Amino acid sequence: MEPLSDAAVRTLVERYAETVDALVIPAGEPLLVLPNAEFFPDPFTGDRASVERLAARMQGYAGLESVNVEVAVKGEFVPADDACGSGGCGSAACEAPAVEISEPRLRKADDGWHVNVPAAELGSPIVLTARLATSFGAVALVERHPEGNVLVRDAAEAELAAVALGFGVLLLEASYIYQKGCGGAHVTNATELGCRELSVLFAFAAAREKQSLRAALAELGTTQRAFVKDAANLVAESPGLVKALRDSPTRVASGDFKLRDGRSLFARLFSRSSRPKSEEERLSAALAALERGASVDELAELVGPADGE
Repeated sequence: MEPLSDAAVRTLVERYAETVDALVIPAGEPLLVLPNAEFFPDPFTGDRASVERLAARMQGYAGLESVNVEVAVKGEFVPADDACGSGGCGSAACEAPAVEISEPRLRKADDGWHVNVPAAELGSPIVLTARLATSFGAVALVERHPEGNVLVRDAAEAELAAVALGFGVLLLEASYIYQKGCGGAHVTNATELGCRELSVLFAFAAAREKQSLRAALAELGTTQRAFVKDAANLVAESPGLVKALRDSPTRVASGDFKLRDGRSLFARLFSRSSRPKSEEERLSAALAALERGASVDELAELVGPADGE
């Protein structure tokens, strides 16, 4: 995957800023939702009750508790072993289902929202949680955004809203799914936005919310980790933009910002004049650098003895 151009990055940042502004998401409010037992402690058995518990938990993380959401499972779940045994792989049964957030997946009614979960998604926690996150992103757009009824027709806009609500890691995992099956290894995805696009959005969102990249990196696949670290370096070089995302997202949405308005991470790590002197300060600085995606060599230089010790 080719790196994104600065023009593409600017467009993503502007769209993200417009979303957090229109949805009135205060900086520091969204949780960093991770695919682990801390955030998803309930047992999942693939039945309707499990899906309802999962959806209710994610609805709470999205801050949509006041909205009535009904979840239904559509179709019959066929375990992967059965699908492969019946020749399912030949019919693309092993692929992630195509992105779909409009009817029949998501429907607004007089009594609230109806979310239909295809039974085929129950066998993939990555796909299931990413699609639910996207659905809640779509709900947030319609409920809170003045142009939400139009924007929600674009799956990418719903995914962008999901990132703003704290679901970036879930979407990143679904954007690059490495699978080994009876046809050999292959890569598929369950998102409209690409892995690099989501990495940039997530890195800037995490910086705005002051969330730990180290915790996110521990949950991501190899490819996603590499892309997020690249994006984190860009974020580290753009402190003015990060501040503006916190203080004035409206200004960022209008395009009034600069990328790379500060020194590079590499330059700051190796600056002797600004290098922390005490061991405790150096360890704290190294931890912060790790969360931004610094390499092992850069961390070793930062943690090593200060001049004169």
